[in-house]
Amino acid sequence: MAPSTRILTTFHSSSSVISSVKCSLSSASSSSTDVEDQYQHLVIAKLNSIQVYSIRETGLELECSVEIRGKVRAIKRVPIANTTRSNLLVLLDHPDPEILILNYTETSERASGRLNIKHQVPLDERGSRPAEFCLDAIVHPSGRFAVVSCYTGKLKVVMVESGEVVNVQIPELNLLSFTFLPLVNEEEQHMHTYAVALLHLDYQEHIQLISRTLTISSDTGPELDSTTTIDVEYSSHFFSPTLISFKNVPTPDEGGVYLIPVPPADEDTDEGKGGLDEEKDVFLGGILVVGGSRILLYELNSQEVLNPNSKSKGKGKRKQDARVTHEKTTKKREPRATVDWPWSRVSAWTAIDESYTKILIGDTFGRLALLSLERVKEFGMVIIPLGEIPSPTSITYLSNQNMFIGSHFGDSQLVRINQVPSSSSSSPTLPIPKSVLTTVSAERLNTLEDERGFLKKGRVVNTHGSFIQVVQTLVKNVAPIRDAVMVDLDGSGQRQIVTCSGGGNTGSVNVVRIGADFEELGNVMGLDDLNVIDIWPIRLSFESPMHSHLITSTILDTQVFSLTSSTQISLSPESSHDFIRNNQTLFVGNVVVKSTPSLSRSNPPNSSNSSYNISASLLVQVTPTTILLLQHDQIFDRWTALDRVQADSVGSRAKFVKANGNPSQVCVAQAGGWLSLYTVKRVEEEGREGLRLIKMIVRKLDMSEQKPLSSSLRLPNPPWFNTEISAVSCPLLDPTKLFTRIIAVSFWHTNQLKLYTFSSSSQSTSDYEFLCESSLGAIRAPVREIHMSFMTERHRLDDDESHLCVFAGLTNGEVVSFEMFLEEEEGEKIPKLKNTDVISLGETLPVSFTQFDSTTTTATDGSPQRVVLAVGSRAVVFFWEGTRLRMEPVMLKDVTSIKTFNTQGYPDSLILSTDSGLRIGRMKNLEKIHIRSTSLGYHIPRQIVYEPTQRVFGVGCLYTEPCRVGEEEKMVSSFRLIDSASLEVLAQAELQQDEQIMSLAVIDIPLSNDNHSLPRKHLFCIGTFFLNPSEIETTSGRILLFDAYQLESSPGLRSLRLVGEQDVKGCVYALVGIGGSVDGVEGGGGEGLVAAAINSSVQPSTTDTTTTTTTESPSYQLKSLMDWNHNYLVTSLSAYGDHLVVADQFSSVSLLRVGGDAGGGGRLMTVARDYSPLWPICVDAVDEKSFIGADKSLNLFSFSLSRGANNRPVLERDGFYHVGDLVTKFVRGTLTTPSITSGKPKFTPAHVFCTLSGQIGVIIDIENEDMVRVLSALELQLGQIQGENPNRNQKSMVIGGISHAKHRAPRLSGARSDADQAAYGILDGDLLERMLGYMNTEPGFAEEVHAASVSSLEGAGVGVGAGAGGNNDESNSLIQYTMEELKKDLELLQSMH
Repeated sequence: MAPSTRILTTFHSSSSVISSVKCSLSSASSSSTDVEDQYQHLVIAKLNSIQVYSIRETGLELECSVEIRGKVRAIKRVPIANTTRSNLLVLLDHPDPEILILNYTETSERASGRLNIKHQVPLDERGSRPAEFCLDAIVHPSGRFAVVSCYTGKLKVVMVESGEVVNVQIPELNLLSFTFLPLVNEEEQHMHTYAVALLHLDYQEHIQLISRTLTISSDTGPELDSTTTIDVEYSSHFFSPTLISFKNVPTPDEGGVYLIPVPPADEDTDEGKGGLDEEKDVFLGGILVVGGSRILLYELNSQEVLNPNSKSKGKGKRKQDARVTHEKTTKKREPRATVDWPWSRVSAWTAIDESYTKILIGDTFGRLALLSLERVKEFGMVIIPLGEIPSPTSITYLSNQNMFIGSHFGDSQLVRINQVPSSSSSSPTLPIPKSVLTTVSAERLNTLEDERGFLKKGRVVNTHGSFIQVVQTLVKNVAPIRDAVMVDLDGSGQRQIVTCSGGGNTGSVNVVRIGADFEELGNVMGLDDLNVIDIWPIRLSFESPMHSHLITSTILDTQVFSLTSSTQISLSPESSHDFIRNNQTLFVGNVVVKSTPSLSRSNPPNSSNSSYNISASLLVQVTPTTILLLQHDQIFDRWTALDRVQADSVGSRAKFVKANGNPSQVCVAQAGGWLSLYTVKRVEEEGREGLRLIKMIVRKLDMSEQKPLSSSLRLPNPPWFNTEISAVSCPLLDPTKLFTRIIAVSFWHTNQLKLYTFSSSSQSTSDYEFLCESSLGAIRAPVREIHMSFMTERHRLDDDESHLCVFAGLTNGEVVSFEMFLEEEEGEKIPKLKNTDVISLGETLPVSFTQFDSTTTTATDGSPQRVVLAVGSRAVVFFWEGTRLRMEPVMLKDVTSIKTFNTQGYPDSLILSTDSGLRIGRMKNLEKIHIRSTSLGYHIPRQIVYEPTQRVFGVGCLYTEPCRVGEEEKMVSSFRLIDSASLEVLAQAELQQDEQIMSLAVIDIPLSNDNHSLPRKHLFCIGTFFLNPSEIETTSGRILLFDAYQLESSPGLRSLRLVGEQDVKGCVYALVGIGGSVDGVEGGGGEGLVAAAINSSVQPSTTDTTTTTTTESPSYQLKSLMDWNHNYLVTSLSAYGDHLVVADQFSSVSLLRVGGDAGGGGRLMTVARDYSPLWPICVDAVDEKSFIGADKSLNLFSFSLSRGANNRPVLERDGFYHVGDLVTKFVRGTLTTPSITSGKPKFTPAHVFCTLSGQIGVIIDIENEDMVRVLSALELQLGQIQGENPNRNQKSMVIGGISHAKHRAPRLSGARSDADQAAYGILDGDLLERMLGYMNTEPGFAEEVHAASVSSLEGAGVGVGAGAGGNNDESNSLIQYTMEELKKDLELLQSMH
């Protein structure tokens, strides 16, 4: 049975931008008193986080980010009186509506600001109905108070300074939008009278625009509830109630509508002198109604406030008379000015300045236009098209024609509005429908006269070319994710998540992965026929920072390349150097020589390397027959031979098989198990001084040797222990020294790794001393290459923070990693190898290593990150983080060798050899999530499957033709084939009119009914429905079978052929193959058996092959086996083997089993059902007896099959947890590269889930009961930490009024209820991993949290096994679970996502 407890953690955070605002959160620079020097800030709100960017001359710079415990709905600027600074107001959505008032604290360091909670104002009410159409907040320009709409028939007035809330009842139940009327000097009026404009839908379904007077007493004492009122008697004084036609404003289900306040015209301007009407001298201000097919401007009646203290009527009588007056006076009123809106529904707007004379408006398809009110008297309102942007949810004007576009459907970008078109000026900026009759060219705009009332109707300028320039993509967005698959695209073993995302004009298929990027800078082509197996860049001298030559080796010969310029590499003639070219090279490296006092000027006198001459132009080449010492001749620019050692003159007198070295030592292995150590010295021969290769050690290594033991304990050596050496490593471990005292050797047959040191610290030592070895069986294949490195800036073995790691690259593509440590035995510190971890890089190529210090990533102490890069069939990078060795994949494949490379043209780079030549580049962005996208524009992907045999995606797309507000949208559905490598569309098939794709699957069908061993045919199975607006429930649809085949004329192209179809009586909401999978891809069906969710039923079908002639392509027929109809509306299916999970969107979940033959019986039998009101959205099977799912209340649940009364199978809900986002898809598997480990793991990544906000999360099974207890106790303690602690680290802060336990408690409806229960069966991995931050920044606080969690376990009488991972021999005993163990387990958990 599957584990009963899981961990839910985040792989990719929500990327959808909900809201944004520009403000100044900090004071002016301390060195300047000019407010112009004050930094402006851009604040971006996502679903559960807020980010603050400072607006600088160099661009946007992230200052701080804070997590929000709740769902962010809007963020607003709150001006601070008598300053230019602002605070922030954050509105949180249901089921826990709340107002957060935040202020900002800046520090002297950049990017280290913090947001602090000033007030947390809960708004939730029991029994009230949440607002259906308008959940928003507006802040008065004075910053004194805000008005919030979150419940039907009620507004909440929030006083900013005190945080007090006053509930105000309003008769407008269906509120669509609201804003403050632009009154002048309202703070100076008696009793602080304000007015709010309300747009609502009345009981007759008429849209009305009215105003309500809000009176707030100047007495802001504790009696605020009695002195803050809304008076309906004066509701029509400022603004006359107005009916608005549906021709101008959309219905609530068609889209949002916005009220924009327009301040009165300045009397000093032309507009103030002339106004909109000749009978008026001054424009009194008004309200813009934006969102329909026409933009309307209504002017205020008056700016004068009447005396509100009249008491001639009783309160009840006043309200009754006001309603009567309201009903009599509400009528259609002509707007002062209008202009046609030529495009789709408005989704965002912003004013460029406080005068509101220029307003930027964007629609749902990303069409951006400028609405100008500057010269209304002359031209009316004017709309100027600007270009296309991602479909916006937020537009914020910054400065200097720059603005931020926040989007839910596309990337959030920083864009600039150019004064002249930045693209082709031949095509229109935006298409303007023919129904818009008020268009005018830019040239004729200034010559127009007001004829036939056209002034009142405004103008739409017909411009050409785009005025939009993308400056920066600030947020790479994958929201909303409607469907996803997880596949291994390149056969490297690393799986990637592929999503269907976007909307409006930004449909996209995104490939999301984690790992390091390799940026290619150059390449050397034409070497594909050489089969290069190793490369070595060399310098003219050891001290030279730049490489001058490049040596490549094959199994037969060696090539020498010269770096003729900063970016050019050319092959050197054979006569130009004395290198050995007719043999394979085993090693090449620059070396140094022992110097005399007169030659040591290159080093400081007290340097540990002062005895070496590092300026000598020397190198050593090792081939199977020779060790060659060469020196560079500067006059002739060639490498000349100085000395050589032949293999037949030393050791076993057999050929050299492996070699490695450092600047002062060269270690060479010979056949027969002999190992020699050489150095370069200056010697005198026949009265002449010269440089020679001096043999320091030469002897045969015996695999049986261990630490010296007494003669009575030593065992005789078996003859097979004298094996050949397979690899040797003699690295430079300490950069402050030019030699090493530790070497590593591996052997054939036993595959063991041994570490040796020299018996003396002097360089005249004569033997190797054994240190330690890997255990027998730890390495499962011969070692091809060894790499040793300290993974931090410390280089002493007895330093616990140094971490000397040994990596063994095997011939089967595996990498085995060890850490060397000292263990005390009998008072002596004995070196040992521990922490074995194994990772596979594929079986095609052996493994090669290189190391460097990454400048793009820093260690915890701020120093450059030491990384080791392992390459083969694919690549990974190792680095030390916290207490463990971390690993991340790198986007490289099929690499035979890799080395560091540094030239003027390619500084701090890497050079690697592949089957196609040499590539030069650099690695960057460790641990970064990478997103590769293809844009489908208006074709929005809804469903996706992967067919691995042809390496293509099948994508169901929905194209919506942009139209004006109020016009009928035309939608066309299509099925597309997309190449998995290039993401290009290979083929597509259009569906019938009014037919839309709802589900996809891949099924595999045997080509012969008699022989299942024959090749199988993979078909795309598509479920559709026909849209009929007159139907309450869909009554018709189809199941289609498509065959993707290659065109004979163009092998690279594909085509789609319809090979089968079946008409069904309803909508095919889900399709899933039963009884198998296509090469492990979820959704594949074995034996052609597929289950379809059609309205309320589940129908299994088989696929039969039919052909009429031998030359015809086969066609297929779907045969329905039965109709399992026990639900209301089945919208999600999942299969595991012969079991099927069914989700009824209006009820709950069921577990079925397919009976009979897998290929033909196909009867569905109910195993167990759940009858609770769950309202599931999607489900996925974990195994045959358990599954997980998500419901419409944003919860995640899990069920497992158990036995109830009378041994009856029942579904037991063993997990329930509030995610806070709508989960749309579960995918089985893991995105991280699995390690090859022995024993039962503590954690197992099981599923990946995706949400509408772009979040990608990982569900991890806990495989150990002790670990469940420990982490549950730790979650409880961490959940009690409040984020408002001013001393708490900003990265660990979480803002929100509710507790963590309440936040994660599953909701049963849209609001809180007494029936709500605490979360169980699922732990918050993000909260648990926050403990790692405390351990690094606040170790004392982390110790307190850990001690409290352990104490809670001890108090409950719970026993914890050693390390929460071993067997607990005594169930009642509590063995201390240390902080070190906890840290390792949390780091292991973190490495899985």
